Amino acid sequence: MLIVEDEYIIANDLELILQEAGYPVIGVADSVSEAVAIMDQQKPDIVLLDIYLKGRETGIDLAKQLDDLGIPFIYISANDNKSVLEAVKATQPIGYIVKPFREKDILTTLEISRYRHAHSVEMKLREEKALQIALMDALSAPESWEQKLLKAAMVLQQHVPFDFMSIQYQKNGTIQHFNYYRVGFEEYQTIRLADFQQMTNTPIDQLLQLQVDQLPPGPVRYTDDSFSVLCKQSPFRQLLAKTFRFESALTIPLRVGPVDTFSISFLSRKSDAYLSRHVSLLERLEQPVVLMLERVLAFEEVARLSEQLKRENNYLQEEVKTLANFEEIIGRSQRLLRVFDQVTQVANTDTTVLILGESGTGKELIARALHNLSARKDKILVKINCATLPATLIESELFGHEKGSFTGAFEKRIGKFELAQGGTIFLDEIGEMPLELQAKLLRVLQEKEIERVGGRTPIKTDVRVLAATNRYLEKEVAEGRFRMDLYYRLATFPITLPTLRERPADIPLLAQFFAQRSARKLGKPFRGISETVLNELINYSWPGNIRELENVIEQAVIINDGHTPLTLGRPLVNSLFSRTMAGPTLHPDTSLIGYGQSGMSTPKDLQDVKQIQQETEREYILAILKQTNGRIRGSGGAAELMNLKPTTLEYRMEKLGIRKVLSAQPPTSSSGIN
Repeated sequence: MLIVEDEYIIANDLELILQEAGYPVIGVADSVSEAVAIMDQQKPDIVLLDIYLKGRETGIDLAKQLDDLGIPFIYISANDNKSVLEAVKATQPIGYIVKPFREKDILTTLEISRYRHAHSVEMKLREEKALQIALMDALSAPESWEQKLLKAAMVLQQHVPFDFMSIQYQKNGTIQHFNYYRVGFEEYQTIRLADFQQMTNTPIDQLLQLQVDQLPPGPVRYTDDSFSVLCKQSPFRQLLAKTFRFESALTIPLRVGPVDTFSISFLSRKSDAYLSRHVSLLERLEQPVVLMLERVLAFEEVARLSEQLKRENNYLQEEVKTLANFEEIIGRSQRLLRVFDQVTQVANTDTTVLILGESGTGKELIARALHNLSARKDKILVKINCATLPATLIESELFGHEKGSFTGAFEKRIGKFELAQGGTIFLDEIGEMPLELQAKLLRVLQEKEIERVGGRTPIKTDVRVLAATNRYLEKEVAEGRFRMDLYYRLATFPITLPTLRERPADIPLLAQFFAQRSARKLGKPFRGISETVLNELINYSWPGNIRELENVIEQAVIINDGHTPLTLGRPLVNSLFSRTMAGPTLHPDTSLIGYGQSGMSTPKDLQDVKQIQQETEREYILAILKQTNGRIRGSGGAAELMNLKPTTLEYRMEKLGIRKVLSAQPPTSSSGIN
């Protein structure tokens, strides 16, 4: 018990009454300064306090400090001034004794006050428990972090008053900020980075740098001079204080797990808004809130992994339907063995690999081999063909988008880079990527982070990048169609695949493999390939490489009767490089291509080669469609026979000008798919 009374006789009487009643008295003080000095030595359970004391400070001034320290106090005074009594009431004493007093008055008031204080402590414990439950409900709600933390802020407002709350969340090197400004009794405005930019005329990049603050070791309050020091040390808080006229702050760091941290800052326009009891409350809440956050983050991680597993499962199920054109690498040529050596050397690193080669040489298969031989083999391999996606959608496909980021974005969608987290992404036909997107891909390779379309926060990535192209990228760079810096970033380890004409010894092995596989798929017996056909295959130049060989063999199996060795369904001559001069002219709706026997010339450039490849592909699709009587989907349909998705086949048909309905015409005219 501490007695603070400037009249010696009254103080002495109080001390005698208390000691006789069994209350230990730790000291008697006649001024605020003397009382503070005694409390520094020993904290009293209760303080008996007069209003007017020696010195400038009064008992009301001391009462504020006692309230701040959580020490209960009882006034002893003869003062009946209304304004003074209002000030006394505002300090929330646990009792009031009027002078002159009797011994009975003192002891009775003490007993009642002690009971009320004990009851109030119990009530505070219940309130704290209710606060923990309310915070748990807010943080566990199935909403965004922005909404969760807003609800938590509204719950805390009743216990730790604030005009502004700023929350910094750091996870895996990525920092997010959530800011809430109180505009009414239960009204809050979420202040985002763009809002700060408008309010302060500060560039976004500068704001991002200012928002990163050092965390204090524990809950700390800042008032008067200490708040000024804080603003000098923290430019972001200085900006807040200047913009909103704040005069005090209270900050608490929360370390969740080994690396994740939350930092919560309460700011107020009142200089004396934060007291020791607020710090004590946050200290008591620190451990329970950390446990809540760990639980919430753990559930979120489980949900994220479950969702990722679901996406990977869906993706892999689609992959099963669209397997690579061959199941393993076939061949023994020296050129191919050199490629195997390169793959072995680089596979178990995270180095970016650029796979070069003509169309149909097996670039995707080499990408799969690089992934399967790497430390990421247990993670997903995501492939994306840059040539098949419209320029307007490829950014969303690669990096994802936020809900409402563009017309038709009805929900948030993650991109292929996020899907490939921890694994490998294979960017096929990288040479077809638009220039504006090349800059964003370069940032991904350099900074290891992406940003969704319409997103505001960069997302860290851990993805190995493999790329492939059939273009001469150095020429593309020279002509300004491909970024030089991206080229050198991708070509850290280039692997050039040989064409099929450069490995003729492998052609019989590949032909046997494709023939056996096609026969099994079609349920036909395989009677081998004659020497004549093999020689014809070996002597052909194969402009379409392995893919063309596979198509030729599949066509041969389709027309084979199952009793004789395979014969080719079309002549294999190097004049496939030439345009038919004497035959019918090719129109978008023409169903057959006529192959003349004369007037053929060697292609002059790559464009001629591509056009003839398209005509060859068109012929092959028409042959399959005739066999299935125009049916594309379902068992025995053209898509199944060609080992393609129905949508992919329909896209190719539309691109090549082939209609979906089969119609028969008289022998004198062309027939086909109209």
